[in-house]
Amino acid sequence: FRCGAAMFCSRALWIGVPLWVAVMTCGGRSGAAQAAAVEGSCPAAGGPGCGDGAVLPAEDVKCVRWRQTGGCNPNGPLEQRGDKACTEEIPMGSSGYCHCGTGATKRKARLSTCDHRPFKCATECLQVLRYTCVSWRQTGGCSADGAREASRDQTCDATIEPRSSGFCECGDGRVIRKPGCEHGEFAAPFKCEDECGREPDLYEELGIDTSAPEKVVKQAFRKLSLKYHPDKTQDDPKLTARFAAIREAYDVIGDPDKRAIYDSAGLTMLDDAKNGKVEKGPAMHGEVKVSLEQLYKGAEFKTSINRKVICRGCAESPTDRCRKCNAGCANEVEVRQVQMGPFLTNQQVEVASKQKCRHELTELLVEIEIGMAPGDTLTFKSMGEHQPKKIPGDVVLKIAEHTHKVFRRSGSDLHTDVSVSLKEALLGFQRSLTHLDGRRIELSFDAITRPNNVMQIVGEGMPSRGDPTQRGNLYVKLSIDMPEDGALGGAQREWLAANFPG
Repeated sequence: FRCGAAMFCSRALWIGVPLWVAVMTCGGRSGAAQAAAVEGSCPAAGGPGCGDGAVLPAEDVKCVRWRQTGGCNPNGPLEQRGDKACTEEIPMGSSGYCHCGTGATKRKARLSTCDHRPFKCATECLQVLRYTCVSWRQTGGCSADGAREASRDQTCDATIEPRSSGFCECGDGRVIRKPGCEHGEFAAPFKCEDECGREPDLYEELGIDTSAPEKVVKQAFRKLSLKYHPDKTQDDPKLTARFAAIREAYDVIGDPDKRAIYDSAGLTMLDDAKNGKVEKGPAMHGEVKVSLEQLYKGAEFKTSINRKVICRGCAESPTDRCRKCNAGCANEVEVRQVQMGPFLTNQQVEVASKQKCRHELTELLVEIEIGMAPGDTLTFKSMGEHQPKKIPGDVVLKIAEHTHKVFRRSGSDLHTDVSVSLKEALLGFQRSLTHLDGRRIELSFDAITRPNNVMQIVGEGMPSRGDPTQRGNLYVKLSIDMPEDGALGGAQREWLAANFPG
């Protein structure tokens, strides 16, 4: 690796065995600039080291076997009876890691808890570089995609505070995003060597962080599915596995209901929900007030709800993060043996949950369809309060309407009132109304207006929900403003008496 300058050696942590990764230092760059970023991991703003390209070992790493561990902890004691061959599927419910290696070099890949997707170690060892840490990359702006702050980068074994924004850069282009700031308030400190070594979560498979809105999720999936589609990867087994993982992740994160279950309770609960093994919690009900204009034109805005959420991993944990979770969770239901005279019988009893909960202000994106009406409801699947061993319930918001100063709604029709003078009632009038979408509606009448006459304007009422081209009518009720007492002089009264018909 010579380029006329010194060679810089940076330690990369291959899980299980420390190796040294050589990085070329051309042009006399500083140590911070020499830690090169894997292709595609640098934000648009760039930063020292981005684009240099880390030189990682490229030998053909073979699979040895799956090593099972106890306690649903990949770092727990080995359980040899649970070891599996490389081609055997590792089912959900077992913890451990894939043992990969070549020659004297041994490495761990895909360190997994019991809550994981099924996989085979033969495939994971092909991707062993993805489980290798390069560095922590600091960013600003409370976003993993914010401007790089290279001077604050950290080594793989450094403990990173969860409120820090940035990403763990792993081998083979893998990036683990950490938005930090308020998103990290209830997260635990971490090390990038641990983050890179573990199984990728579903957000990471899509290259997004947990706060990504639905639009960003869809954009990420489209981009990755084009990049890794089998038509382009020519059946490369490693890239084919990436494509399958991306599709699997989108099937969950792209579905609001599944995403909510995954966020609250993980893959095991999601699997139980699919198989009907777990019940859904109660729904939360609320009201959202909107204007008549929003019902007429449609609208999109955010509202917030206060709900209880489970602090994952805090059931029996005394950490600082878990001490903040001081809102009591709902009781759980257990089946216990109860003595009934000489017999033992199984009964369902309520017991205090070991889980810990906290209050969370959760944003909901409210989408008002054109033509919606008061009393219609919006349902946010599985966005309700968390309860132990249950699927989160729905949030149901009922639409209520603010009183409008001009128009009143009746079904698909609109009603309004217009007053005319006595002179206009006799000789005709012209008026201009501003409609709910800002258009001007011109009214004219050249005959005699009688009190409480109603003008019908076809097609200017409310649009129909589901088919905005179908609209109700606008009804304009006319009232006559009579002159005040004393407004007519003697001569005017005499003229009216002589000339007014009837």
